[in-house]
Amino acid sequence: MARKSSAADMHERILKSALEVFSAKGYSAATIRDISNRAGCNTVTVFRHFEDKMGLFLQVVERYHEFKFDAEDLNLKLSYLNLHGDFRIMADYIFDLMYQNIHILRIFINDGHEFSPISKYLWFVPETLKNFVSGYLESMYPDKLSAADIATITELFLCYIIRTCLRTNVHDGVEETSRQTAREARETMAPSVDMIVNMIMMLVRKE
Repeated sequence: MARKSSAADMHERILKSALEVFSAKGYSAATIRDISNRAGCNTVTVFRHFEDKMGLFLQVVERYHEFKFDAEDLNLKLSYLNLHGDFRIMADYIFDLMYQNIHILRIFINDGHEFSPISKYLWFVPETLKNFVSGYLESMYPDKLSAADIATITELFLCYIIRTCLRTNVHDGVEETSRQTAREARETMAPSVDMIVNMIMMLVRKE
């Protein structure tokens, strides 16, 4: 039993290490030795669990591609009265969520279009997030914002968050999360959130 557990633990450790290495270096530059070093094993052990680098890459995507978003949890945090306050809450919440998925996001951006078997999983701005932000705006301003305006604002808002996430989570080429990094990211996002809120209010007043 202990052996099975140990083998399963090593399998997961290799997958997680491969996720991080493919994310940091891209598929072409990543090596099995890089992955084994990070996993704390030798290359033979990696090949014992996975046939080759491509097989490992595809299993990484299969294991980590799913994007989970608890819309109800975020919804409970919003007032639906204070646009600026709600957008700040959404920005911080979505930033944390994307941060948790940053490795697979990087893989999709760097290598996604090169490998047809994983194209079905590609997401850069997840539809669930788009639907949530669009639904919020529709609820707040049902007769004030056009569908086109809502779609544009939603895309801008989410792209700013994801761009901030991608730019602030790398230190010496290795991804890391920390309270300081998250705090700096929120400070970086604040002007963008303010700008988008001002844009919304201009469109609302125009109507």
